[in-house]
Amino acid sequence: ANLAGVDAAIMLDHHGFVAELNATNLFMVRNGKLWTPYANACLHGITRGLMLELAHENGLETEEANLSLTEFYTADEVFCTGTMGELTPVYEIDGRIVRNEGHLPVLELLNKAFRQIIPQYCTPIRV
Repeated sequence: ANLAGVDAAIMLDHHGFVAELNATNLFMVRNGKLWTPYANACLHGITRGLMLELAHENGLETEEANLSLTEFYTADEVFCTGTMGELTPVYEIDGRIVRNEGHLPVLELLNKAFRQIIPQYCTPIRV
């Protein structure tokens, strides 16, 4: 990623399927359905698990699967999840622009749901 001058690198599993980014989990949306790679070659991720729960609660179909880079190249939306970055959109993969051809704002819906639920997980710190 550093040599390519990009923010993150997509890591593949030993079969060549997408696993994760260097420190975050990946999701893609196609035709309103939320997809994420199996967590066989990466950590399951707390935020990843919360996204799957929120998707179900908001009526979105989800699926874990072996996903190729080509599937991510042609996705309607791509985003990553992690504790520090929370939900972060991915706009480009290998020089290919990710376009929301389906015009379905799944990331926007999940981000709103995330913002509503996250305060219950936070503990105020008194200094």
